[in-house]
Amino acid sequence: MFQVFVGFIPWIIYWSFSGPGLWTVAILGGMTAAAGLVSWRWIKRHDIKTMEAVTLGYFMIHAIITLVLSSSFLKTYGPIANSLVLAGMAIATLAVKNPFTYQYAREDWDKSYWNDPAFIRINMIITGVWAGIFTLNTFLGLLAVIFPAQQLLLAVIVPNAGVVAGIIFSNRYPHYASRKSVGARLDAWDPYKWVAPKFNGRPAAETEHDVIVVGSGIGGLSAAALLAKRGLKVAVFEQHYLPGGYCTAWERNVRIPNEPSESNERWIYTFDAGVHDFSGLGERGAIRSLLRMLDIENAIEWKLNEQEYFIGETHFKVPHDADEFVRQLGERFPSESENIKNFFTEILHVYREMYADMEKTGGAPRSPDNVDDLLAYPQTHPHAYKWMDRPFVQMLDEFFTATPVKDLLCALTGYLSDDPGALSVGHMAPIYGYHFDGGYYPVGGSQALPNALVDVIEKNNGKVYLRTPVQKVLMENGHAVGVELKNGQTHRAKAIISNADTHKTFLDLIGAEHTPADFLQYIESLKPSNSAFIVFLGLDIVPDLAPLTTLDDIGIMIPSRVDSSLAPAGHASVTLLKLLPESDFANWDRKSPAYRERKQKFADEMIASAAEIIPGLQQHITYRQEGTPATFARYAWTTNGSIYGPAAGQKRLTIKTPIKNLYVAGSGVMGGGIEAAAIAGIHAANEIYKN
Repeated sequence: MFQVFVGFIPWIIYWSFSGPGLWTVAILGGMTAAAGLVSWRWIKRHDIKTMEAVTLGYFMIHAIITLVLSSSFLKTYGPIANSLVLAGMAIATLAVKNPFTYQYAREDWDKSYWNDPAFIRINMIITGVWAGIFTLNTFLGLLAVIFPAQQLLLAVIVPNAGVVAGIIFSNRYPHYASRKSVGARLDAWDPYKWVAPKFNGRPAAETEHDVIVVGSGIGGLSAAALLAKRGLKVAVFEQHYLPGGYCTAWERNVRIPNEPSESNERWIYTFDAGVHDFSGLGERGAIRSLLRMLDIENAIEWKLNEQEYFIGETHFKVPHDADEFVRQLGERFPSESENIKNFFTEILHVYREMYADMEKTGGAPRSPDNVDDLLAYPQTHPHAYKWMDRPFVQMLDEFFTATPVKDLLCALTGYLSDDPGALSVGHMAPIYGYHFDGGYYPVGGSQALPNALVDVIEKNNGKVYLRTPVQKVLMENGHAVGVELKNGQTHRAKAIISNADTHKTFLDLIGAEHTPADFLQYIESLKPSNSAFIVFLGLDIVPDLAPLTTLDDIGIMIPSRVDSSLAPAGHASVTLLKLLPESDFANWDRKSPAYRERKQKFADEMIASAAEIIPGLQQHITYRQEGTPATFARYAWTTNGSIYGPAAGQKRLTIKTPIKNLYVAGSGVMGGGIEAAAIAGIHAANEIYKN
């Protein structure tokens, strides 16, 4: 802290000349230096440092008492008074939570650090040390009066040594404390220090593997594909008949009305189980990165999606270009036009900074993995550092006053949660990638991505077992060593990745008896995310809407408007989706006599709402199927039909678990969404094996 030293210059002058008895030079020199510092800081930055102002005031009083009134009081009791004034100053700044060293630290450290709680805490400690030094010097001054023969030692040498020690401590402690704090952040990413297994030679037996993946969601498949490509023997076990988790697509053949019964002609509609839009396909997006690492960047044809909003009284077609979106929003809300520009500029900075270091962090965004980069992070990533952990709605409140604007800018929160207040800026910045880099849809339906990953696994001698549920993770000496299938067969591996639901993984597959008590308590405390009600419709018309349309709390997805092969000519595959709170799961008991009737009624209401913007919708339905939270729970094996894993706003899991050789790569790590799942998969693969 160089500036702390500068603040002591008046005192250094005073001490240097008062010791030999040159009181006039000491007092006037110290007062002049203090006045110069106060004036210089005010002229330069309109800034006043508490210690310098107090110093100036004290020397002015000293000059009056000693030089004008010719009193020897402060000559005799100066060591006591000097230190008492400084101790009082330090203690007062601590009391008002504006430690005097913090005021100087702002001069020496980048602005991005100023509001960091750790930065403020460090300065509270440093100022506390100074308060202790000044208090000790006050006591030494008192002893010097009592023992005048020891005045040089008690009033000069020891106090000055204390001041020098304080300056050295002020300079070194921030770096020590910062590195210690950063070390804690690194530990937060990897709190379990067991070492990844070694892979020596490829297992020969059919039931022996290097890595077993439980569940074929995108997180599990991403990890499996990367590890298979890196030369490991990988097996994936999936209970469903399709790989991909929520990223699956399925066909329905519908008999054509008035066609002869013996006719084989059918209307074929393709529906997505849950994914209708993909982020992460920009130049630095995580899915783009994954496909490049697997050498399949061109294996899937992606088409740009479009969005449209019907929110309250607002109808808005979202342009592809973010600048044009900002311009149109400004025209719609002229009083907020400048704020809209500023908001999009800021969140774009956050978004770009989040993805800036992917080459350093294994091909997917994450916090830095070394002390030096973490220490530099506030300077190299100032916008991400400022906003990442703050609530997204708080960011909106700082930029806007108009509720309609905030509602519109929250339209994408449904991609992650039914509770916008639980989402941080770090959650939402990647979602805003839809505006900056576009949202995409794969030709052939969402099944194209898991199929491409499965193809990589199998081409690299891995295997994906469908309709093969795992009923238990095998444990030996507290280590995960394999899995037991529902058919009783066992498979072993050096590393196990669970892509299954978080609660199911630890409460069912591992079991409470094998899970450390504190971690078990954490898992049991996790609240599942919201579920949803979904309606699949085949229509004999093509609605004049964007492929992704938001109608208040209902999402209307029409992927056949992006890829016409997903429905017959002149027809459309349409999905209606409404998020439901996790607490609503109890109302969807498939064994209840009222279940079927309630399901139909709920779907009727959603269809009626959609008919407000799709005229005559009910008369154009050629196929209809509904899915409830119970459906999601059944097919995706999730707790209470959760569609985003644990609810947002809770502490997330780390890739490595407290159970040696057990990793997780599901939504519990990075949150919901396909790009988040791919990021979890990339990091899981990197934790296990990098070639």
